[in-house]
Amino acid sequence: MTLKNKKVTCIGSGLIGQGWATLFSAAGYQVTMQDLTEERLIKAKNQVMSNLEQIVGSTQFQDLKATDGSADIHLSLNLEEAVKDSSFILESVPDNYPAKKEIFNKLDNLTLPDTILATSSSGLLMSEIQTAVSRPGRCVVAHPFLPVHLIPLVEVVGGKQTTDETIDKTCRLMKEIGKTPVRLNKEVPGYIVNRLQTAVFREAVDLVANNVASATDVDLAFCKGIGMRDPIIGPLLRAHLTANGIENFFEFYEEPNRLRLKTMATWSDFPEEAKERLIEGVTNMPIVRNKALNEIKDWRDEMLMKILNLDICHPEDD
Repeated sequence: MTLKNKKVTCIGSGLIGQGWATLFSAAGYQVTMQDLTEERLIKAKNQVMSNLEQIVGSTQFQDLKATDGSADIHLSLNLEEAVKDSSFILESVPDNYPAKKEIFNKLDNLTLPDTILATSSSGLLMSEIQTAVSRPGRCVVAHPFLPVHLIPLVEVVGGKQTTDETIDKTCRLMKEIGKTPVRLNKEVPGYIVNRLQTAVFREAVDLVANNVASATDVDLAFCKGIGMRDPIIGPLLRAHLTANGIENFFEFYEEPNRLRLKTMATWSDFPEEAKERLIEGVTNMPIVRNKALNEIKDWRDEMLMKILNLDICHPEDD
């Protein structure tokens, strides 16, 4: 067991908190979910129970404790009560510095000195957040991806004052609950995945805005093209294979890449016309016209479960 006891606390019971609670519960931890209203908490617990039913029997989660709905999940409106004796606390309050600093400052004063304080932030710098606490060495980023209980990846990022022990423990704990942690060597806004996603999204928006292709076809090109290959290999290994050795890539593909890069989007603020074209394009996608938002999410999760059950592995998997 990575932690000194099996108690964890999830601050915030939205989609991210629900996902964390699902995984920790499935791994046999006692989970306390804390939020501001009883209504939110009850709704969240019901969703956690539904999530647990979804992942039981999945190849991805075969090493976790099988659960039949008897999960050890507690609900609390009181922050001090919720974090008492917890060894690991994950917060998912609104993703801005004032909110993060406020909750970290409170947690710093309410928790045991060796309790790890983790944020689910999608891109804020821990070095800034940890200025609000007296024991910054125990503060770390553990950034998951929606749906948290299905997407294996978690980005683990320390701040300037985070100890190696905190990062090591967090990575081990993430593996224990079925996650695949990647550890960043230095802080950058957006970490790894959101920087990659932002680059792809900007180009996708620009293609639609310039009427190169419809929103439907841009998404289709991604899903049926690189999307089919990327679950197995990433862009860097792909370049190595494409050029029969990464040392050959720049010789063979430097000119084509130069021409592409010269004509690709470089803006950092979304043009108003691009926003309008994108909204029109997405709302006219057949799936968006024909299904409610929750129906699309349910379909997405069903497809993700099918992918997970294929037991696709990456060459760097343990």
